[in-house]
Amino acid sequence: MDTHFTPLLLLTSVHLLLHISAHEFLLPGSALSVEDSSDMLHSPNGAFTCGFNNISHNAFVFSVWFTNTAEKTVVWSANRLQPVHSWGSKVLLDTDGGMVVKDYNGQLVWENGVYSSSNAEQAQLLDTGNLVVKGQGDIILWQSFDSPTDTLLPNQNITSSTKLVSANRLLVHGSYSFHFDDEHLLALFQDLKDTSFIYWPIPENNVWSKKGNSFRATTIGVLDSWGYFLGSDDLHFNASDWGLGVMRRLTLDYDGNLRLYSLNKPNGRWSVTWMAYLETCFVRGLCGMNGICVYTPRPACACAPGHEIIDQRDRSKGCRPKFSLSCSRKEMKFVKLPSTDFIGYDQSQYSLVSFLTCKKICLKDCSCKGFLYRDGNCYPKSFLGGGLSSPQLPGSFYLKLPKTLQVLASSIPHSQPSGPRYDPNCSVNADFLDKPESSHRGSQYLYLIYGFLSAIFCVEVIFVALGCWFILRRERKHLTGVWPAEVGYEMITNHFRRYTYTELQKATRKFKDEIGRGASGLVYKGVLRDKRAVAVKRLADIKQGEEEFQHELSVIGRIYHMNLVRV
Repeated sequence: MDTHFTPLLLLTSVHLLLHISAHEFLLPGSALSVEDSSDMLHSPNGAFTCGFNNISHNAFVFSVWFTNTAEKTVVWSANRLQPVHSWGSKVLLDTDGGMVVKDYNGQLVWENGVYSSSNAEQAQLLDTGNLVVKGQGDIILWQSFDSPTDTLLPNQNITSSTKLVSANRLLVHGSYSFHFDDEHLLALFQDLKDTSFIYWPIPENNVWSKKGNSFRATTIGVLDSWGYFLGSDDLHFNASDWGLGVMRRLTLDYDGNLRLYSLNKPNGRWSVTWMAYLETCFVRGLCGMNGICVYTPRPACACAPGHEIIDQRDRSKGCRPKFSLSCSRKEMKFVKLPSTDFIGYDQSQYSLVSFLTCKKICLKDCSCKGFLYRDGNCYPKSFLGGGLSSPQLPGSFYLKLPKTLQVLASSIPHSQPSGPRYDPNCSVNADFLDKPESSHRGSQYLYLIYGFLSAIFCVEVIFVALGCWFILRRERKHLTGVWPAEVGYEMITNHFRRYTYTELQKATRKFKDEIGRGASGLVYKGVLRDKRAVAVKRLADIKQGEEEFQHELSVIGRIYHMNLVRV
């Protein structure tokens, strides 16, 4: 009997070994499946993981991420522009070194472009976070470090043929990139439809003042293990926690700011140890055309007076005008925007001219949207991009608008970097003293005093709430949507009511009557207390809750039906 069981035991051991090693190596002819959550590659030190990352309910991207972080931090993605389905999708390694990602129907969505004459040995995720395909003799046939997405890891090079491109949480491309320019200098670019603009280092500085050297033939930049970045153009910076033993990443974030992060291993959270712009609002075009970046005190996007937001979910798309400009001087006026500028869109510069002269120059030009006047210098603008409001900005911008357009003072964006964060809800915040130590003597008097103060406080709150309600009711028609929350607040006060989860449970009889289903959840029939029939959609397995909810709202917003309130 022992002779019969020995081959069986050996075969079982081999299968077990292959199953274990499949988590460290991907062998030619094998695959990683999207359906098996354990089908992943791990670096030998366990710092990095590679596999299918779900960016929404049924959309997956083949990615590399840090293993031990509080929130999943992706550092590289293969098919981020074309996610695959939640079943039937896989990544395969061919014998010639080709690695491909296929969707559930077999459609090819990504490939590494390797067709080697020598046989591939394996695909492996290294301790550095580099996914490599090795050939015979440990020759690297392909590596993810040669095609970065939005992140550079320590000892990963950026060259003339590579670049970082910003992306949001759903891995959708942003409008910013980091790469070498035509003068072999590393720079941050805002990429528009037909052209790109450098916004860091400051483009007004020439090659020498940027301490760069455009005559070097080599173009390379690298972040070392100590947290020091050095480029061939002499661009250099280092982490504030400079030293060995820290896990770091250099990421071009969706807001266009280049940041160096360090990982706090005990809690798995990231901290910023260097960034290109200390003030995010100075990033070019952060709020899109006709948008103005303000501090409240956190950076936020507002619309220039007379404009409205294009997309509430993505304010980087900017604002659109609610008027049309006329070439008639008599029909136009200028509205002053203190400490505001639209950086990078100067038509020309007029030195040592009066304010009246500058005003006439803009009135004569039909394409002029306004002008910046500062210290006797006039800067007419034909495009309102790169809007920024900051107390640090000298001068003021004068926006050209029709005389018939009424502009309220409250609609003029302005920064409050040291003030309270803007909140449209009329609330009163009170800071109470620490509770004194309890004592029998005099405790009754303290209770009386506290009760009396509490009563006064409650009366004040009631009066303030009534005053705010009256003001909002009177000026509701004039809400301009300049501040990020005002449009939503107006919509909620006018049309919508928030229901608790318990109320929805009762209305749907604990979600019993299913009447339909979608990609992100099921739809149930419900009856409210006033006998109105409603449809209730219950989102399920949501990883990006806010994005999914906004997506559902956008779908409902495009539906015109007599029983639906227009969103």
